[in-house]
Amino acid sequence: MKAKLKVFCAGAVKSAIMDVAQAFENDTAHSLQFSFGTVGSIQDKVMRGEQADVLILTRPALERMTSQGKVLGETIVDLGRVGVGIAVRGGAALPDVSTPGALRKSLIAAKSLAYGDPTKGDSSGIHFATVLERLDIAREINAKAVLAPVGLAVAELVDKGEVEMGATQASVIVACKGIRLAGLLPAGLQHITTYSAAVTVDAASAEPARLFVSYLTTPLAKSKFGKAAFDQAS
Repeated sequence: MKAKLKVFCAGAVKSAIMDVAQAFENDTAHSLQFSFGTVGSIQDKVMRGEQADVLILTRPALERMTSQGKVLGETIVDLGRVGVGIAVRGGAALPDVSTPGALRKSLIAAKSLAYGDPTKGDSSGIHFATVLERLDIAREINAKAVLAPVGLAVAELVDKGEVEMGATQASVIVACKGIRLAGLLPAGLQHITTYSAAVTVDAASAEPARLFVSYLTTPLAKSKFGKAAFDQAS
């Protein structure tokens, strides 16, 4: 029987998941309806009672929601890991972000910068705010920074030339054709996020939802995630 699955998905996974979703729909009788947002905003939606069949979030978020009775813990599968990177517009010179010192210098030199708003629950933004503090440049950078609601908006701001530089998940950067990945945050300042999928406790179509989550572990799906800057190393 054909099901229409509701999927709440973190924006950082959008580029990879849409290709996989198309393949799933072609291979099964089921269809998928996606709602994208930050990890924090999706958690809030579910806790307010909004129904979804599948959640694609960070593993820690899904584990918390398991303890809160919202996710079937035994269905959690890891999709891949992704780090935070620095983006510039296509054709622009690539700033040096290879070391903490080089990153600090490049951020100070940038005329403008965007990153995800930590208060909106953007995972990369929450981390990048701590990076600015650790580099002791938070006040200086935030005076010229634009806080975007989600990582996808960071990429769009860079692409449109509204900011010179952006910081967000590498998967978001490589998916935007008009921008370039200058590099990942250097060792010591990097934060690797594992994104995972799981079936919700109140899934309206539980078996098709389990089928979709299982599909996300197939070689085809892993290939799509690999091309979108997700590392599947254990």
